[in-house]
Amino acid sequence: MKSSTVRLWLTLCVGGLLAPLAPNLAQAQTRCTDDLNGNRAATSSKAAKGGALAPRPAGEPSQAEPPLDPLSQLQVIAREASRRSHAVGAARLLAEAARADVEEAQAGYWPTVGVSASFGGGSTEVDGRVTSQGKQAAVNLSVSAPVWDNGRVRQMTDYREKLASVARYGAAITSETVVLEAVTAALERNRYRLQAQVYQQYMRKMSCLVEALEGIVAEDRGRASELIQARKTQAQTELQRDQALAQSRQIEIRLRRLIGDNVLPGDGITIPLASVPEIGEINRQIEMSNEARQLRTQAEAMESYTRAVVAGQRPQLNWNLGRSQGTQGGAAVASWQAGVTVSYSLFNGFSDAAAQQAAMKRAEAARRQLDELLTGKFARTAEMYDTASSAFDRARRYVDVLRDSEKVRNFTFQQWSQLGRRSLFDVMSSESDHFNLRIAYVNALHDGYLASAQLRSLGNGLSQWLVPEMVQLTQ
Repeated sequence: MKSSTVRLWLTLCVGGLLAPLAPNLAQAQTRCTDDLNGNRAATSSKAAKGGALAPRPAGEPSQAEPPLDPLSQLQVIAREASRRSHAVGAARLLAEAARADVEEAQAGYWPTVGVSASFGGGSTEVDGRVTSQGKQAAVNLSVSAPVWDNGRVRQMTDYREKLASVARYGAAITSETVVLEAVTAALERNRYRLQAQVYQQYMRKMSCLVEALEGIVAEDRGRASELIQARKTQAQTELQRDQALAQSRQIEIRLRRLIGDNVLPGDGITIPLASVPEIGEINRQIEMSNEARQLRTQAEAMESYTRAVVAGQRPQLNWNLGRSQGTQGGAAVASWQAGVTVSYSLFNGFSDAAAQQAAMKRAEAARRQLDELLTGKFARTAEMYDTASSAFDRARRYVDVLRDSEKVRNFTFQQWSQLGRRSLFDVMSSESDHFNLRIAYVNALHDGYLASAQLRSLGNGLSQWLVPEMVQLTQ
């Protein structure tokens, strides 16, 4: 094969400028044309051994099954992640337990009814004289209830109700953490899948170039170094593709653990996250976020407990009623009593004062934690907003740069293959720059998607946005 013929074949292979001249050259053009979907062109035998793209996992929608719209896919992720999480289930059980504690505190308003029975033997003496002796049996019934407790039961009930609210907010926070983890895993899986597709297209370019250079080297042994350089770049690209596929598989394992095998999302889930929420609105939502409500309610609960402790130190007034009936020495005995009891603790080792101080300090600690939370979240919101805006801005600018990069790589190849004005290293550099820009574009987009998801999570939460009906279950 002559050198000029080989160079013409190279031009047809990569640029496709004269593809209609012959069917075999058109096939070469197809093999070396970028395929954004990664499915149109066949890979080389070496690339096929490594696997061009990860096979469709079981449970993903097939081509015959229309996939859900992007927002519905995100909703499925959130719903399944929350439903399958043991941590969320445990948090909800704790919330239910806290609600039962409220009912226990409310029972303090109701009368207490007790019954007891005794059987045995003995004697009774009055002024040294035995009045009765022998077997004794008795049944006692007593009823008592508070008349005035200075609000102790009311404050204790309020304390338990606020703790129940704290537990509910905790369940919502746990659910939000799980949902954010699942959405993040889905986005990262898409990132590395797209990276693998770009590297696979780069490999096809290098494969075509290597095949053409093999023909050149067969005619001109002095060009062997160029072939070695092309093969090295092809091998490096294959390693990068395999690394991206490995990361995608590892993330998919985590994603399957979170949402199961039958609801793995498609690549379109990023569309709803392409818009960046307004930072002022997110900051307003932070004030009423589950974390802020939890700490605020926790401080209020400690204040209620402090009031309950103070009320317990004051006089307690109860009414009681009792009835006893039995036998003593063969004679029937019965008695009853009714009255009011007043109790007041004169000294208890300062335990109530210590409990009061402990509750007050816990309330103050919760308020300081709330201040720290709000300060940190406001700063985090500004950071995530800047990250998302900058990432999407970079992605838009990469589009223009990629358009120019495509022209540069085409011109560079033409000048090398047709005019000999460029070296192979110039060609390799232009190809490398172009595909690295495409990787940077993919990363910029997904950095923006992740920041947008985290920004929503900082406010009302992804759960409130995607599955508000499940949030209602925890409130």
